[in-house]
This record gives sequence, structure tokens and C-alpha cells, in this order.
Amino acid sequence: MLTLSILTALPFFGQKLHLGITTGLNVATLSEIGDIYDNNALKTGFGGGLAVKYNFSDSWGIQSGIIYEQKGFRCKQDLGEGEEKLTGTYNYITLPLLAEGSFSIGGNSRLYGLTGGYAGFKTYAENALVTTGDEIAQAPAEESIHNQDFGWIIGGGIQVPAGDHLLQAGLKYSMGLTEVTKDQPDSRNKSLLVSVTFFF
Repeated sequence: MLTLSILTALPFFGQKLHLGITTGLNVATLSEIGDIYDNNALKTGFGGGLAVKYNFSDSWGIQSGIIYEQKGFRCKQDLGEGEEKLTGTYNYITLPLLAEGSFSIGGNSRLYGLTGGYAGFKTYAENALVTTGDEIAQAPAEESIHNQDFGWIIGGGIQVPAGDHLLQAGLKYSMGLTEVTKDQPDSRNKSLLVSVTFFF
């Protein structure tokens, strides 16, 4: 009886649960907690991984996944005789938990919005200093960069059918809420992920 109940429920569960692959471009910087962006140059990197989506109804659901994100910052300073450029590369495995709401815009296409929290776990950290005319000086930053990064995500986009599957294209703005580096305690990770997700 239990086996029959599970087999009966599987098609229903499968219609609500979607596993997917996401890939995109991450644009990042560091700024104070109340700022969306400061005057530093933006650093670009990869953002992508595995995604999961569960629908409670046509209009409401949740999203999560395991996302690899390249974050950090770029800044430059005019030294009079040249420029000094500093680049921080901070890579994370991010686990988001997001509420999703959507509405139809005709046919099976929908606009959706997302919001929720994330936890990031550092995989690599490095600072690179470049002075005009000199070689790059790279310095590991493992000790000065905290191992975890927690924050909030807001985003949205469009969802369209792709055969029997789903395709989402959208934006996610991540606002870090915890200290990133011991050297700059007021700085937080800020990033915008432009991505495409294919749900099976």
C-alpha cells in the first residue's frame, strides 16, 4: 500500500519539482552596508551551478541551489606618474533560499520576482596589486577574508516554456550583510548576477 501511494504521488511531485542548470555573468564590488554601489570599478566573473525550483501553485514557489560565484572588487588610484590598481578576487559556493512569485503575461510565459537569504562559503581569496610599468604582485588573502558571507537577494525576470521544460532569464542583486574582510570592516559584498536557467 505504501509503495502504491509513493508511485501514485511521483507524477504529481515531479510536476512541482524542477531541477536545473544555471549560468551567467556576475558583476561585483565592495561597499558599505547601506550602499548599493560605490565609486570603485566593477569586477566581472562567473556565476552558475545547480538550481532547484518547487512550485506550491502556478503563482508561488521557492528556489534554491548550489551556485559558484566569483565576487570581489577593483579600484584604482592616480599616483601622478601612473596608476595603481588593486583587484580582490573572492570566490564562494553560495546556497540561496528564495521565495518566488509570478504572474502570466500571455500563454505559458510568466514574469517572476524573487527574494530571500543566502549563505556563502569561501573557496578562494586573492588580492592583486598592479602599478603602471611594474609586474603584478599577487598576495593570498585567505587569512584576512572571512570564510562565510551571509546576505539578501532580490531579483526577477521572465520564464518561458522550452518544450516540456522551463527557461528563466533574469537578474539577481545580492546584498551582503556580514563583514567580508578584517582590513575593511565596513565593506560588504554587492553583486548583480545576470543569468539563464534551464529547468528540466
